[in-house]
Amino acid sequence: MVGHLEIREFELKKANNLSTQAIKEHEAKLLLADIPDNACVIAMDETGMTFSSREFAGYISRESTAGFSSFVFIIGGADGLHDIVRKSAHKIFSLGRITLPHMLARLVLVEQIYRAERIMANHPYDK
Repeated sequence: MVGHLEIREFELKKANNLSTQAIKEHEAKLLLADIPDNACVIAMDETGMTFSSREFAGYISRESTAGFSSFVFIIGGADGLHDIVRKSAHKIFSLGRITLPHMLARLVLVEQIYRAERIMANHPYDK
């Protein structure tokens, strides 16, 4: 069970003078270099599987029990995630088939993380 929720946010600056593929590769290197040891990496990508709030909480709970000490959620930029990020992730989730602005996707993800914590604590917030 999650005992304490701490969220740290990192945003990468876009390099305008690179091709789309080069930008994605550059972002991938920066993102993967900053992942702590023993972290469960979850890539947020439109190609990922969708989940209910309870399924999401169950996944977080199972992975916590399996020994992961932290969770890293990676939201792709406008051009998506590089394949190396997808392959490095333990799981790929999607917030749905609709396209969300980056800031709204972050908000929805943070709310779902909080909701998962409340579900795991048997708190009625998720109702």
